[in-house]
Amino acid sequence: MHLWRIGGVISDSIIIINNVKGVIELKAIFNFSDQKIIVVTGKNGVGKTTLVEAFKLISDIQVFQKSASLNSIRLNSSVSFKLHGYEPFSFSYNPKFEALDTKQVFKKKEPVFAELPIPYGDRFQRFSLVAKHDTEIRINIASSNYQDADELIEFLRKVYLTDKFSNLKVTNIKRQNFYFVLRESDFYIREDHLSSGEFFLIQLFRLITSGFELIVIDELDVSLDAAAQVHLFEAIKPVLDKYDSRLIVMSHSLAFMSTVDDGALYLLEDNSHKITLEQRSFGYVKSFLYGFEGYDRYILTEDAVMERFIEYIINDFHMTPYYQHKTIGVGGWNQLKLIIEKNDTEKIFTDSSNVIGIVDGDAYPEISQNYNGQTKILRSSVEDIEKYIFLNREALLTEIELPTYLESKNEKKASKAYWKYLTVDKKLTINHLYQLIIDSQNENTKRLANEIRAFLEKDSIEI
Repeated sequence: MHLWRIGGVISDSIIIINNVKGVIELKAIFNFSDQKIIVVTGKNGVGKTTLVEAFKLISDIQVFQKSASLNSIRLNSSVSFKLHGYEPFSFSYNPKFEALDTKQVFKKKEPVFAELPIPYGDRFQRFSLVAKHDTEIRINIASSNYQDADELIEFLRKVYLTDKFSNLKVTNIKRQNFYFVLRESDFYIREDHLSSGEFFLIQLFRLITSGFELIVIDELDVSLDAAAQVHLFEAIKPVLDKYDSRLIVMSHSLAFMSTVDDGALYLLEDNSHKITLEQRSFGYVKSFLYGFEGYDRYILTEDAVMERFIEYIINDFHMTPYYQHKTIGVGGWNQLKLIIEKNDTEKIFTDSSNVIGIVDGDAYPEISQNYNGQTKILRSSVEDIEKYIFLNREALLTEIELPTYLESKNEKKASKAYWKYLTVDKKLTINHLYQLIIDSQNENTKRLANEIRAFLEKDSIEI
């Protein structure tokens, strides 16, 4: 198939899957306008691997026959693509080949690479390829025909926070790069003899630097330990920037998902037999996938700052909760509304009567107008915690000098930057800032504390 380029790189991708495996219909829209990495998660069996296999069609029309069960595709199966910078193209069932086929002609190098899970992924075939060229690798080492793999060394250093790869070398054989760690007396460790996680990261680096505009990977975290998962997102971004590549990965790892940028996390979900893919906050995803079952009461808040503020109030007002509770920062009032609505219908936490939502004062009117469910929504003691500190800093923080950096004209952005300035640069504790709010908004905080007390204590008394 020849993908006719019409300008630009792949910054947005749309894929529509119809009647493939268990997916009746899925329209997936990936927006890369603000980031170059998108992380897709979802419950087992919802269609994550099917999504990767659909992208794999671009280079292998037999992918579903190789990796899926009988009847995974049928007469009315189809997959359509719209990649920014390219003419739309599609695949439909061809009874002659019993495969999804297209009338368009592929060019030699497609802009999209899709990596399947064990045992079908190309990275698992790489082991035999490296072993096949072992003789050539030895010859190149003996003749000093290799270079320092500086870019890869820096990438792995950022992931593992170690210099153990400082002697990593690269040699080119038949237009392919092979990596190895050089020891004394020309002793070496081939890339396929490194740990499974290290080997996988080398393959990921190789793909990004090979010119693919979009890379789609299933089971990203299967070979990586928790420490590597935490650092991977930030480590891979400069490599993607340099080579102008985009990355879509499937993951179940909370450690990895907790590090991704806002807007980069997508949830694949089965809503009454209709598969949907939507941007979701980390708090929403964590709540949806893992549910936090086993608590009597749940307090859902807009974000982590509000979550900790509520717990501080519970402690500061000396509450003794009768009901075991869990406070969860979801991520924005709209995400909070969505997760509350899902609990109202599916009880992913518990009955609605045992759940409350707490939002900033500036979001309360809007969520009150747009939410009509059974869960009680409470209003925080201030319009916005970070913004309150920012706007009242002259009165509340007289001993703290103003920051020297140029502040944003957008109050929301400026307040978040100032909060970081206080807690990181000036090393003020978050609890100190919470106490400033409580002291200056005493009546409003008492009102909120009484509402929380009534929710958590069996026989509460207002203060």
